[in-house]
Amino acid sequence: MKNARKTWKVLGLIGGAALGLAQIKDAEACGCFTPPDPSVPVVQAGERIAFAMEDGQVTAHIQIQYAGNAGDFGWLLPLPSVPTLELGTDELFNQLITLTQPKYRLNRVYEGNCSFNPQGRGGGGFATGGAAPTANGAEGDSADPPSPLVIQDSIGPYDYAVLHADVKDDMLKWLADNHYFVPAGTDATVGAYVRPGAYFLALKLKSGSATGDLQPVVVKYASDLPMIPLVLTSVGATPDMGIQVWMLGKGRAIPRNYYHTVLNDSVIDWNSAGANYNDVIIRATKEAIGRHTFVTEYAGTSSILQNVLNAPNRFGSNAELAAQPDAISFVEYLNQHGYATFNQSQTGGGPGFSSALYSSQLLSILAAYIPVPATFAAKGITAGQFYQNITYYLGSYRQQTPDDFVGYTINYQPAMMAMQIDQRVVQPTLSAGMLFDKFSYLTRLYTTLSPEDMNKDPVFSFNATLADYANTHNANLTYHCGFFGRDNQLTTPATLQTADGWVLQYPYGTGSTFTPPALPASERIEILSEEGPPQVVTDNTKAIGDGLGSQGGGCGVGLGSRAGETASGLGLLALVGGMLFWRRRRTA
Repeated sequence: MKNARKTWKVLGLIGGAALGLAQIKDAEACGCFTPPDPSVPVVQAGERIAFAMEDGQVTAHIQIQYAGNAGDFGWLLPLPSVPTLELGTDELFNQLITLTQPKYRLNRVYEGNCSFNPQGRGGGGFATGGAAPTANGAEGDSADPPSPLVIQDSIGPYDYAVLHADVKDDMLKWLADNHYFVPAGTDATVGAYVRPGAYFLALKLKSGSATGDLQPVVVKYASDLPMIPLVLTSVGATPDMGIQVWMLGKGRAIPRNYYHTVLNDSVIDWNSAGANYNDVIIRATKEAIGRHTFVTEYAGTSSILQNVLNAPNRFGSNAELAAQPDAISFVEYLNQHGYATFNQSQTGGGPGFSSALYSSQLLSILAAYIPVPATFAAKGITAGQFYQNITYYLGSYRQQTPDDFVGYTINYQPAMMAMQIDQRVVQPTLSAGMLFDKFSYLTRLYTTLSPEDMNKDPVFSFNATLADYANTHNANLTYHCGFFGRDNQLTTPATLQTADGWVLQYPYGTGSTFTPPALPASERIEILSEEGPPQVVTDNTKAIGDGLGSQGGGCGVGLGSRAGETASGLGLLALVGGMLFWRRRRTA
């Protein structure tokens, strides 16, 4: 009993974003994520979780991703203590992704007379939780027959229950009797989390709710450390599933019982802004024992997200919103007071050239009262476009194309809408924003795993002595145009120096399809402890240097080495001795 309790305290817990789902797939477009930025790699993660840790209290924001029938939605989360539950917001993850996303950027340098030099020839170059939960008696109450139920309540679009996890069969029977969907295969994996003093949180959608009503949840519970129960997640996981974790605390976060991998950035396709980034991650994770490793993608100040979600005076006044006289003015109030966020166009300026981004929660509420005309989908008019330009669509456009509005009705209830928006959008967003005022340090970790690899639950902790890690990586690509000049940028010989100092030659230009060098995707694999520097387990720096020094020019990539090492002619850079090589190492 003592050891069991100790184990739970160490494993802490919190479950994956897609934990225990009947089907785990990428979510349908939620309306809140920004359009792809061509300068950053695209990563589709199956699970996204943001942890905050302080004084034995874990707060976990979990993005629930699911595609399927609403009646088949089921979500199970093992816990070491009785939790509290609040609503979260997709916008938290939208902003976290945007502001901590790895970026691989090239600084182009032009040697000689390069006609394609853009500078000219010869240039150089707090969330509401509804009513208080109803407890099923105090812990230890005897009942005949005994029930595992501790709490049963609802919040937002969900019905939920907290159950004792002392006896597996009793818990699973209660879930089945109360119409909580339990995915096939769960019975075989849930046993790892069943023990005296343990609990499960179960979610299902309320009757009448649709999958579009799903929104993140905030789970708060007592534990020493946070953990992701991947053994249970494996039931519905997909091959090479991405897992993104953000940790807020007083220092840099570490995977306590997983390895840590530093990528070899010479196998990144810098010319396409790292389009092969996720492939490199997959390769790198497979190089670690058991594939149990995480990559740090950002570690540094959390101030990059201060006043983003909870900007001063954002959302205006709920009373003013409820007092709007009609549907058009109601939506325009939302647009003007930060309920939607706006992405500025790359090709224009001003409000007319920006696109509005609405969270899935806001879209779900608007759709129930001010729906998008059914004919718009066939015309390619999205919900976001409709609400951003509602004055036009319900004004002159409706007058010009009345056939699009045959049978169209609006159920305008401003007081009810304002109340729901406050509960499901405003309060969760403001609460999430407060995290970055309270916690000074933010870490982003990422890995990819297949179901067969999910046999060990990762636990996370902190090491405040580790260095920061930037998410922006800059490399130099130098074009060698020569005195007589070059006109074709793609066929001009070039030299790439990566952010970590590796040098690759392109003697035939950068226009060929990129094939990464046949090198390890991990520069090194290490163990991070709660104190002290990393302990290196696998060091591939020499193998990478030797490999770059013997590349034969396939697909336009010639010989390479570490930056600062001696060169012998264009495309014939040679590796020098280990001492210089190690002096050129960059601290991660």
